[in-house]
Amino acid sequence: MMSYDTDVPPHLSAQRATPPAPVDDPKPNTAMLKGDIDSGRSGDKVEVFDPGMAMLGTCEEAGGNALSPKDIARARFAEIKERWRLSPRKPGYAHDHLDPTLALYVGFIGVAGVGLSAAIWLVRAGV
Repeated sequence: MMSYDTDVPPHLSAQRATPPAPVDDPKPNTAMLKGDIDSGRSGDKVEVFDPGMAMLGTCEEAGGNALSPKDIARARFAEIKERWRLSPRKPGYAHDHLDPTLALYVGFIGVAGVGLSAAIWLVRAGV
């Protein structure tokens, strides 16, 4: 019998996802697109398997408009390279660096609180 650190055994969704075939693969499919996203190659999520109720492309296929390999290749290119081309943030920014936005927001709230407290104190002091 295997022993685990917790009562809950590990599951597949906690496993790191490996990137699929290169972006310039001649016959891409929707599983490759999902693999790009799950592996973190698209830059907007951590590289962990993400189970889904319906795989990418299922709705299009059910509606009679299955995606062509050309459409999938264009989507993979847009998801991996084109998406971040003009962005000031680089792919994976949230996972590798600290985002100063939260610190600036908390600092602003702190400064506003001190200013408001000082204004109330000055009004009460009769200055």
